[in-house]
Amino acid sequence: MDILSNPTFIKAFAALNIVWIAVVAGCAISMYIFSIPVIEKGQDFSSAVMLRQFHDLINRGTKYLQGGSRIQAILLIILVYLTYTHPDPEISGRWKYFAAATFIGAQVAWYEVVFVFPTNDRLIEMESQLKRTDDADADRRARAEVLRLFDKWRFWHVGRIVIPFAAVAVGMAGLLW
Repeated sequence: MDILSNPTFIKAFAALNIVWIAVVAGCAISMYIFSIPVIEKGQDFSSAVMLRQFHDLINRGTKYLQGGSRIQAILLIILVYLTYTHPDPEISGRWKYFAAATFIGAQVAWYEVVFVFPTNDRLIEMESQLKRTDDADADRRARAEVLRLFDKWRFWHVGRIVIPFAAVAVGMAGLLW
C-alpha cells in the first residue's frame, strides 16, 4: 500500500485541509474584529493614515491569503481525488463531503470580486487622491466617506468569514463520518 492510499494519511491530509480553511476564516475574523476597528481609531487624526493602514492590510491579504487560498483549492481537489479513487468504500464514500467543501470554499472568489473588492478599490483610490491634493481640508472632508466605506467593507466581509466556516463544517462531516 502506498502512502497516498493509506487511510491514516488521507485522514491526516483531510484534517490538515480543514484546519487550513479554519485558519483562513480566522484571519478573516481577525480583520473584521481587530484590524478595521483599530484602523478606525485613527479617525481623530487623519483619513490619510487610516487609508494607508487599510492599503497595507489589503496588500498583506493579497500577498498571503490569495496565494494560500489557491494552494488550498488545489489541495482540496487532491483530497477529493484521493478519496474518490480509494479502494476502501468507507473512505471513498467521503469524497462527496470534500467536494462539497471545495465547492463551498470556492464561492469566496466571486463573492470577493463582486462585493468586497469594489470597496477596496474605492478606498485605495481615495488614498491616492489625498496624496495628490494640496487642499489642507481634504483629509477632514474625506473622513465621513472613509468611515462609511469601512462600515460597508465590514458588512460585506462577513461573507469571507461565513463561507470558509461553512466549508469547514462540511469538511468536518466528511472527516468524522
